[in-house]
Amino acid sequence: MKVLKELSVDWKDRRMIKDLYMRQEAVVRLESGDTEPGVIGRGVRQGCPLSPLLFSIYAESMMKDALRDIEEGVTVGGRLLQDVRFADDQAMVSSTNEGLQRLMNGLVKAAEEYGMKVNVKKTKTMIISKTGP
Repeated sequence: MKVLKELSVDWKDRRMIKDLYMRQEAVVRLESGDTEPGVIGRGVRQGCPLSPLLFSIYAESMMKDALRDIEEGVTVGGRLLQDVRFADDQAMVSSTNEGLQRLMNGLVKAAEEYGMKVNVKKTKTMIISKTGP
């Protein structure tokens, strides 16, 4: 909700989204009857058309915070490129190992502040060079 407010999303829209996502209860229907209502935790809902948009907004805000004040990356067409994003995948790019580490440190810090984690098991590095190793 904080990210939506910072993006100047109207309070009525924020209230509607909050009601949709933050106050849900569900029951599980079993052969023997329904369970007691349980609160659905935070997070986006699978199958909800609004969920991918909310996730993208949240991830974009996190990445802006992660890369703020870090002057690392590679220059492409006169512009500094620090990352490439697709859906929920992030590729951090730098011309040095140290620069890449600074970018990753910024990402890990921002992820913690946003209540997310970088999955170290899914994290890979790749060296691309025109001149070879």
